[in-house]
Amino acid sequence: MNRFLRSLAATLATLLAGVPAMASAHDWEAYANVRFGYRICYLADLLEAQSEADNGDGRVFSGKSGAELRVWGGDNVLQQDDHAIIRDLADADTSISYRRTTKNWAVVSGRENGDIFYAKVLLERNTADDIDTIRAFRLTYPADEAKTYNAVAARLADCFGLAE
Repeated sequence: MNRFLRSLAATLATLLAGVPAMASAHDWEAYANVRFGYRICYLADLLEAQSEADNGDGRVFSGKSGAELRVWGGDNVLQQDDHAIIRDLADADTSISYRRTTKNWAVVSGRENGDIFYAKVLLERNTADDIDTIRAFRLTYPADEAKTYNAVAARLADCFGLAE
C-alpha cells in the first residue's frame, strides 16, 4: 500500500473511532411503546420528548436545532409490501444516498430540503411471510449538524428494537 493510501486509511480510522464517542457524550434515555412493543433510545439533552400520540402508536422528539425524531408503530392494514413501506419512509422530494434491506428490517437515508434524514423500519412477518406489523423511526436534522447527528443516527439504529 502506498504512503498516500496508508495515510488516508489512518485518517479515516481516526475519524470513525470518534463517532461512537461523540454519540456517547450525550444524555441518553429510553422510550418504550407498550402498544406496539418497541423501544428506542434518544438524546434527552438534544431532543425534547413530546407527548405520546393519542392513539399510543409513537412519539415525536424535537430539537432546538431543527432536528426531529419520529418513532411509531402500526398494523399493516393496507397490506403493503416491503418496497411500498420503505418508499413511505422518504418523501417524494428526497435524494436517497443509502438503502439497505433485509427480510426483517430496512434502512434508508439521504437529503431532503437541505436536511439529512435517516430512517429504519422493523418488519414483523406472519406465517404466510406477509408483513403484519411495522415499527419505524425517522431522524431528520440540518446538514450543518451532521457531525453530531450522524453518530446519533448510528446509535439509534443499534438501540431500536423490540421491547423486552
